[in-house]
Amino acid sequence: MKVKMKYIKHFLFTLAIGLILISCDEVINLDIDDSEEQVVIEGLITNSDLNFIKVSRSRAFYASGPAEGIEDATVVVTDQNGTEFVFSHNPDNVEGFEGVYLAPPGFTGVIDHTYSMSVIAEGVEYNAQEKLLPVTSIDSLTVEYADLDPGDEEFEDFGVEEGELFEVIFFAQEPQDRVDHYLFKFYRNDSLVKDFPEDIYFSEDEFLGEEIDDLPIASYYLENDTVRVEMYSITREAFVFYADLFNLINGDGGMFSPPPANPRNNLSNGALGYFQVSAIDTETIIVKDPGD
Repeated sequence: MKVKMKYIKHFLFTLAIGLILISCDEVINLDIDDSEEQVVIEGLITNSDLNFIKVSRSRAFYASGPAEGIEDATVVVTDQNGTEFVFSHNPDNVEGFEGVYLAPPGFTGVIDHTYSMSVIAEGVEYNAQEKLLPVTSIDSLTVEYADLDPGDEEFEDFGVEEGELFEVIFFAQEPQDRVDHYLFKFYRNDSLVKDFPEDIYFSEDEFLGEEIDDLPIASYYLENDTVRVEMYSITREAFVFYADLFNLINGDGGMFSPPPANPRNNLSNGALGYFQVSAIDTETIIVKDPGD
């Protein structure tokens, strides 16, 4: 019986997390029953105009609804030359962006520069530092017919017949003269897509090899869909964070499983989250029937 390509894609993008398990770094166990609120910082500095830091409070384990944003924090990012950039809280007062701080106009991260973050929230200062590493370029994206058996449920899910469902194939060259780690995000018509809700697509270059050829991205697509692939450089520390996060999300919760633990991060004073500094390469394709 043929293995469905959907599950091969899931395997390819998540297999590398097993390499993390040999690490002996300390983790912090969560008190699920009655854990105190903690500050959560989700930062992203890039070589594009995508630069923000979100500051919020953690929720109780059984709480519902979005996390509460902290709107009166002081957020400053400093480059390696000592230049300070003050991030402003939700300057356009966009609903749903409470706790989101945006970089000043014109700010763009520079490859090979190191950035330090200071967040003062509720009387406590939280710090982190990371280097903006280069990212390899995406060579191209191509479209192929979905590699599925006739009658597979995906055709019914998308409401189409065989030959009307497509997958997008990713091509890139991976530099072998340096150690790289990557995070991938995939979008259909500007909406983030995954094969499984628990997926996080990340890898290291040793697993990907010198040529990233014929690698199907997540999900399937219809004709005229606009598909965007984002490839982020991440540090080894960020790779560890995503590995821990993946394991936390996908833990089976069985009686022999270890207790949940916070993902290891680069933030001081016990804050949750991560301050990520990345270069981004992006490629977009409009899906067309390859037989036309």
